[in-house]
Amino acid sequence: MYPRLEIDLDVLRENARILRERCSLWNVHPVIVTKGFLADPVLARMLWDLGFSSFADSNLPNLLRLRRLFGSQAELFLIRLPMSWELEILSEHSISPFVSHVEVLENLEAVARRTGKPSSVVFAVEGGDGREGFLFEELPQALEVLQHLFWVSLRGIATTLACLSGVLPDREVVERLLEVKRFFAEELQKEVVLSVGGTTFLSLWEEGRPPEGVDEVRFGEALLFGSDISRKRDIPWLRQGAFVISAEVVEVRAKEPLQGKALGYDAFGRQCVLQSSGPRRRILVALGKQDIDEDQLYFDDEHVTIVGATSNYLVLDVEESQRPYRVGDVVSFRAGYGAVLRAFLSPYVEKVYREKMGEGRT
Repeated sequence: MYPRLEIDLDVLRENARILRERCSLWNVHPVIVTKGFLADPVLARMLWDLGFSSFADSNLPNLLRLRRLFGSQAELFLIRLPMSWELEILSEHSISPFVSHVEVLENLEAVARRTGKPSSVVFAVEGGDGREGFLFEELPQALEVLQHLFWVSLRGIATTLACLSGVLPDREVVERLLEVKRFFAEELQKEVVLSVGGTTFLSLWEEGRPPEGVDEVRFGEALLFGSDISRKRDIPWLRQGAFVISAEVVEVRAKEPLQGKALGYDAFGRQCVLQSSGPRRRILVALGKQDIDEDQLYFDDEHVTIVGATSNYLVLDVEESQRPYRVGDVVSFRAGYGAVLRAFLSPYVEKVYREKMGEGRT
């Protein structure tokens, strides 16, 4: 069946092994971010068997799936700030959320008191990306509120960079976070974990001068793709190409959009622009935005360009290619993070796992 997402377990297993060894060498605890593959049970079980026991996700259903898989032995984090209705579920299943408002702390305290189950939280700290997190000047007040709570305790502080504004981590950012860690540890008279994410932070250790005091690093992209998109690079000590998306060609024709007509917006509200004139050979692939992010598909025919995608079609310009594309052919693309995430979300994409020991399995 097509379209299909082919997952090379050998590549992922090797990346996981290397990352685990590196984290051990760097004396940091690895936390696997599972949102990129929806905490898929096959991949999660592989990681568990390799010795990973800490997982983070931005979606509660994925974390509940992991809790069912691994029981109380797994350490789980909700790295998207929680909604109010999620607090009781988080408390019940011992999932530690990231928080950035004292109101959430107080609400979680009320839930934990009512259920009789203590909860731990991670303070998200704004590190410069303009996304979630307490501002540095708000942290003393947040600490004061925390000190008056009985059922809620602080596990650590965390920051995330290069997800929204592209701000890259540096030692100045880390040093500010270390100051917060020391301040909290002294005030609370307990160990406080400093957690950083995502993959972009690995560069600090690669420089050969590992930052002292960082306790754990959260990553997903490095494991899945062996890349760091924030720097547009492949990580040289990891493998790429674990995910391939294949789909069938359903039309091959030379076509040209009508010239001289007023152009409106496409089905997704984007302003259309006039494309080059003259008929050009195009192929339509039975794969669309409902299944993938076309901006993160990489084709091995350098003479083919992706024109765009609709809900159910991927349109390719093959005019310059020497390959004789025909209806019924299967074309394949190396897939990046956005494409893989959407493929896992799509019920129309078959998932096939491959490893050296045997044929593909769904």
